[in-house]
Amino acid sequence: MNKKFLGVMFVLLLAAGGLFAAGQEEEAAGKVVSLKAMTIGPGPVPVTRAKNLESAAEKLKGEGVNLDFEVTFSTQKFEPYRTSFSLAYRSGSAPDILSEDQDIIPEYAEEGMILPLDSYLNTTAYKKDYDDFLPGLWDAVSWKGKTYGIPIEGVVNCIFYRKDVLRKMGMSDEQIERTFSPESKDFTLEKLVELAKKAKEAGLVEYGFTHRKGAGDYWFNSVMMFGGRFVDEATGNMIIDTKALRKDFEFHKMLVDEGLLPPDMASWDWKVIHKYTVEGRTLFWIGGHSGQWKEYQEKEYHEKLGKLTEEYLQENIGIAPFPGVGGPVTPVKVHAYTIVASTKYPDISFDLIARASSPELLARHAITTFRGPTRKSVADLPDFKAQAYLSKVLKIMNYSRAFPKHPALGVYKTMIFEAMSGIETGRLSVDAAVEFMKAKAKADIPGVIIE
Repeated sequence: MNKKFLGVMFVLLLAAGGLFAAGQEEEAAGKVVSLKAMTIGPGPVPVTRAKNLESAAEKLKGEGVNLDFEVTFSTQKFEPYRTSFSLAYRSGSAPDILSEDQDIIPEYAEEGMILPLDSYLNTTAYKKDYDDFLPGLWDAVSWKGKTYGIPIEGVVNCIFYRKDVLRKMGMSDEQIERTFSPESKDFTLEKLVELAKKAKEAGLVEYGFTHRKGAGDYWFNSVMMFGGRFVDEATGNMIIDTKALRKDFEFHKMLVDEGLLPPDMASWDWKVIHKYTVEGRTLFWIGGHSGQWKEYQEKEYHEKLGKLTEEYLQENIGIAPFPGVGGPVTPVKVHAYTIVASTKYPDISFDLIARASSPELLARHAITTFRGPTRKSVADLPDFKAQAYLSKVLKIMNYSRAFPKHPALGVYKTMIFEAMSGIETGRLSVDAAVEFMKAKAKADIPGVIIE
């Protein structure tokens, strides 16, 4: 194949949206290019993670790429899924593309199992697409200054509030909308506490706030509200931000002391937690994520109504970001497409995942899964516009802050859960809880930085 023909092919493929290099175009034009991908649920709902890759592969084939593409979708939990990938990588049979949650990226990056994508992302050809992604989401897939994936969805942690209770307190729909608008000066943590006190004093709710049980992502949300840091970007070391932790502990202690939060909240059964939310027995559910809107339509948590309708939810429940000390914050946990380091075709693999994360395919994925889309332009697509709730989710994602990434995050969540449980049940003072976090971190997290 002569150089002139390859040059023409390169220009044509870039104009069509192709981003792979001339050397691999020769492979694509001359023989079958075989690519494999591994994707995960867990569970059956996020199957569009696989289907979107299939759709992108069909587009490449339609443009003349001789592509043999195979994608597997796993409904396993993450632990066996990751074990399967690691075994395949070490045996030389790894896929070319891997879909993964952001939390494993540091480990795979450190071990050289996935490729940094900056050489593709920083090109003129991709700039418009790059800038279309929501703020904070590229941070979710970066490690030590390099970017390792394309964000395709966000699990959006948010506040659920009861509009029906607020109406009984005398607020109009316009006042409610204005109060919970992230742009409003009234949208503060102090305002939420004030409303919770009034609702409880009026006998409209049993509690002002409820949060999740156990060691989970909520404990990052509440530290983020107070401006907390988790990981040092330069070294990758874990941070124990004692100033933010102290404020977080004091906040939860105040809620318990004021009767606004159950002292045994951390041990409640999940069904009871959701029952309080859907029945309006709490004003603010602050331990959940946006996908629970769909969960409340599929599971019978409400004693009388059972599964809730979209109409009921729209009428009675609203969502908002968290009112942080530096402004609203929406904690987001990202799932991404990554490229495996052992692939023979990194350029074609990038072209494939870039196409699979187009606004149109991300809109399809969001509508199917009720997870947050990662690109701004999704908001303008007709099918997505028809989704009133998801449109609200996308709006609060304008305040996204990516969840931290570190191999010791599980240890951190367990530590802060134990400390907070001690505070809420009265077994630990705030000072004792801070000292517990410092001592435990020094013992269990190598290289931890205490601030």
